[in-house]
Amino acid sequence: MTTSGAISLVVVSAFFYICGGVCIFKTKMLVGWGQKSYKKSKFVQAYPFSNIVIKPWYPAYIRGAGIFVLLWALAIDYLVFFRGFH
Repeated sequence: MTTSGAISLVVVSAFFYICGGVCIFKTKMLVGWGQKSYKKSKFVQAYPFSNIVIKPWYPAYIRGAGIFVLLWALAIDYLVFFRGFH
């Protein structure tokens, strides 16, 4: 693996791990941001499926997405390190 490839892998993996961690551990903050932008802007409300942020299951959805992102990052790291995808 080249140096630039290793650096890009570290950057992409760190981005996925941070995003997944934020989705899992800072769910209340993300839900608050989504609900605040939904209530504040008619432009945001015009998007299809934008009312998802006011549903009671939205925090569980965010946590599930965070778990998916973390598993995705683990799969990328596994494929690169153990399966030889270079």
